[in-house]
Amino acid sequence: LTVVDTPGFGDALDNKNCWQPIIEYVDMQYEHYLRDESGVNRRNIVDNRVHCCLYFISPSGHGLKPLDIEFMKTLHSKVNIIPVIAKADTLIPTKLAKFKKKVIASVTCHLCSLSNRPNF
Repeated sequence: LTVVDTPGFGDALDNKNCWQPIIEYVDMQYEHYLRDESGVNRRNIVDNRVHCCLYFISPSGHGLKPLDIEFMKTLHSKVNIIPVIAKADTLIPTKLAKFKKKVIASVTCHLCSLSNRPNF
């Protein structure tokens, strides 16, 4: 298991294409794996591909921000995205359920492709 953290993502004043380094990193890992898989010696291949993205969403009450939606639109064709409501334990259950419905509706509306998810 390899965890890649992206501190400061979306914190700049101008967030236009701020996800580009992340997309380039994901693409680079797939290119390295393909190159190693296509080589003659395939015994010691290290798989550093990104298989899943845990995308933490701020529990602001407003749902997804435009930056969240644009990033997910760009990344969802490359890796599985699991939206996680950050600090969910600080919300009361009714507010958490309402926020969760808002996030699911926004993702469904903008991406139109959610995998089957368990109902927690």
